[in-house]
Amino acid sequence: MTQYPHDLYVVSNTEGGTDPETGFPIPSEPTEVFHCKCRERAAGPGNIIAKESGEVVNYSSKVVMPNGTEKISANTKILIKNGDEVILSGDVIRFSNAPQLHCRLWV
Repeated sequence: MTQYPHDLYVVSNTEGGTDPETGFPIPSEPTEVFHCKCRERAAGPGNIIAKESGEVVNYSSKVVMPNGTEKISANTKILIKNGDEVILSGDVIRFSNAPQLHCRLWV
């Protein structure tokens, strides 16, 4: 069994531009950027967490990543894939790199 079998991607918008022939704006498009290997775990009972603001919310999944993974800000859109299959798409609620064996985030 692999410790981190899934791939985590951060979704960001590429900058649009202007069509040189018509001068009309070209809309920005979402781009998936690989961030790290991870393991996604669906939430069970007790799926409550406090946001960085202190507001208490329910989460749908917890994602575990290797210790030292670069922080992903709250409200950042992410994708988690198992090969080519998207298994989770959502916004980060909270990221924690507490001194443990791994980093965690909640979606």
